Amino acid sequence: MAETAKARSTAASAFLALDEENLNNQYDQLHESFQNASSVSALQDLIHQIDSETADIDSDLQRLVTVGSKKHTAEISSLELSRAKLSGAISNSNDLTKVFTSANDLGHSLTSKIKALDQEISNVDATLSFVADVQSLKNNINQTQYAIEKGNWELAANCIHVINHKLSPNLVNGRFASVMIPSSDIPELPAPTIKKWIEQLTIEFQTRFNEAAKARSVPEITKYFQLFPLIDQEEVGLQCYSKFICSIITDTSRTLINSATQGESRSGIYASVTSNLFESISTMLSQHTPLINKYYGTSYPDAVVFVVTRIQREIDSQIGLIADTFYDNNRVEKKLHDIKLHKFTELTRRFSDHYQQNDPEENEVFDHDIVPLVEIGDLTHELSSILHHWSLYCKFVAVKYFSKGEEDLKLPTLLSNSNFMKKIHNKLLPAFEALFTYYFRRSFEKAVTIEEVPSLDSYLTTTADSKSPEQPAVSSVVEDLSLIFNNSLRNVLESTQPTTVKHFVAECAKVLQNDFLGGFIRKALQENSPRYNKTLALLAAQGAVPSGTGSPSASRAGTPAPESVSGYLKGASSAFGNIVGTGSSMVGASAVAAAHNEPKLTNYVIYLNTVATAQEFFRQIIVNLTVRDKHSLKGNFPFAIDEEKIRNIIQAELLEPLVSSTNNVVRHSLLNFYNQSLKNKVATIVHETFPETSDTHYMAYSSSILNDPSNMLRFKQSWDAMIRPYKQTMHKTLVFYKLLRLLVVNLASMIEKKLMSALKKFKINELGALKLDKDVSFIINEVCEDDYELREKFVRLTQLVLLVGMDEEEYQLNSFSKNDEDGEDEEDAGINWVLTPLERKQIRRFRV
Repeated sequence: MAETAKARSTAASAFLALDEENLNNQYDQLHESFQNASSVSALQDLIHQIDSETADIDSDLQRLVTVGSKKHTAEISSLELSRAKLSGAISNSNDLTKVFTSANDLGHSLTSKIKALDQEISNVDATLSFVADVQSLKNNINQTQYAIEKGNWELAANCIHVINHKLSPNLVNGRFASVMIPSSDIPELPAPTIKKWIEQLTIEFQTRFNEAAKARSVPEITKYFQLFPLIDQEEVGLQCYSKFICSIITDTSRTLINSATQGESRSGIYASVTSNLFESISTMLSQHTPLINKYYGTSYPDAVVFVVTRIQREIDSQIGLIADTFYDNNRVEKKLHDIKLHKFTELTRRFSDHYQQNDPEENEVFDHDIVPLVEIGDLTHELSSILHHWSLYCKFVAVKYFSKGEEDLKLPTLLSNSNFMKKIHNKLLPAFEALFTYYFRRSFEKAVTIEEVPSLDSYLTTTADSKSPEQPAVSSVVEDLSLIFNNSLRNVLESTQPTTVKHFVAECAKVLQNDFLGGFIRKALQENSPRYNKTLALLAAQGAVPSGTGSPSASRAGTPAPESVSGYLKGASSAFGNIVGTGSSMVGASAVAAAHNEPKLTNYVIYLNTVATAQEFFRQIIVNLTVRDKHSLKGNFPFAIDEEKIRNIIQAELLEPLVSSTNNVVRHSLLNFYNQSLKNKVATIVHETFPETSDTHYMAYSSSILNDPSNMLRFKQSWDAMIRPYKQTMHKTLVFYKLLRLLVVNLASMIEKKLMSALKKFKINELGALKLDKDVSFIINEVCEDDYELREKFVRLTQLVLLVGMDEEEYQLNSFSKNDEDGEDEEDAGINWVLTPLERKQIRRFRV
């Protein structure tokens, strides 16, 4: 189509008269002339014009045909010439095809012959290799025979290694070798001969290795140790090496035990022996592992694990021997029997309802120990250390040799089923649990017998700014008990036995709940329950602190701040320290009591502080050992999720019940204390502040009455006199704040009832309402200060004052919504009322 269009374009350019556009124009002109012709002559002229133009077109067409015919003829001639040339090319191509066919046949023939030659070469090479291997086999067999005869063990082992690993097994066991190899010197077949030599060399290497091990000749040990893999006797070599390491462990253990048993016995010696033994084993394994991997790593990948498995039996034996020696030399079995005889009669006697204070001689009889408590504490700590060192060894072996990249580390079966682990669960743990159970409760019993209660005089000094003490006065029992608990919990956690921790938590919870809270605290609070309407009073600054008394920040044991557990452990009293082996010094405290402060009341406050401080100290100890020192807890319990389990057990079964119980004791004690001592005092203050003797305070008619501060100054003086002694002596957060909350709740209720009674009797006017609003605001600010939670307790009272202070229009606007009939909430009025509509109507009637 493109060529046709091009040809037309060429023809149109050569013959313009034949152009389509020109022809159309001529047609249009002729048609127009025809339309305009109005006579015969015009039509005749038109006919002549048409004839003339037709003749011109015919002439152009004739010339066009002539030119096209010539061009077509030339193209035909060109095509004929091309066809002649192509005929020659086809003939040449056919000749080439014949040549290529012949070459292809020749190539196939050559390929077949080359393959045949390659096969022949391969056969020759195989034969040559086989002959060379046979020759090598024969040479190595002859060299092995020569080396064995001459005692060249390295050469013999290397030759056997070449035979077993560099020559084909089919060659050694083949017919050709069985025919060619035997000779007059070595008549046996190759395979049996090599097997016999391996057995012979194995025995020889074992003998020489053992001799070198006895002589502790490291070069000789290394020399023969590396020969076992060459003769495919890796396990034999590893067994020999394991025996060598076991002998070192045995010698080390014997030396350590001998050093421990000779001379004067001292506490902690067996823990030190255990630590030295495991340190020696760990160092030895770390030093020997590269050597083992160097010669055995390729042929026996689990070589180190094999050695660890073999020496574990000896380790079990030696650590078991040390544990048994510790157990026997310290007569643990007898001590366990003796402590079972102790029935804790002193606790039972003291906590009974009929207990009376005895003389010191009688206390000494009850305080006698069959087994000194210091010895029990030392045994507990030493046994804990032994178990701790075993756990560190278990962690070392698990991490270095049995860890497979798993997220949770697992105790290897080798260790969990070991003999020493069985001894731990069957013998050591029961003894450890019995010892620390007795130690904890007996130490508490001792702490009770040597209790010292500090004086509150130094806390009751009159000061310009009344503040809660950073370290409130407490009984020495809570300090000693905290020391006991910290030491015991630390020992139990370092024993690294989850079952032991659970047992300790259960026993500790019993002592704390039954003996400390249910016995000691209950008895102390009952015996010191304050008399009716007795309250504390501040002392004059010049005579508040007699000489020799402790400061507010130092009690018998320097009552510690909970932020530093070690601080109060270092400050434990010498009286208790000498009993449990702490050896610290005591800070003295005066026993002088203020003449106008009842001793029972001061003791009651001290024992409330004791309960609160016990919660604070115990919480801090647990947090320090289980939360803050995460690496230590994880180090003690590295396997699986033991760490999380231990933390949850201590939290859920010890701390949370203790916190709940101590809070209950404080709450009930404060309620009893309020009813006995403070309720009438609060009622008196309210009665003095809002008297009912006259209507002067409610029906005010002058600004002098409105601005008279005397009544509020009396309230402040009375309130401070009542509350400041407790603020300066009580534990800030766990005792005083709870007491203050109790006082505020009852104060708000009493004022509300008092105002309801007074206003019902006298009514109140606008100035009286303003004065009442000022007074109530002053009371709230004075009592609550910046504590907005306490301010919420006065909501009913403030709404009462608000109601009597409103004018009628404001009252109608704020009390009743315009849409009440549609059931909308009263909150739409802008005030969230806690008073009922009936109460609001009743209060509103008081306004005149």
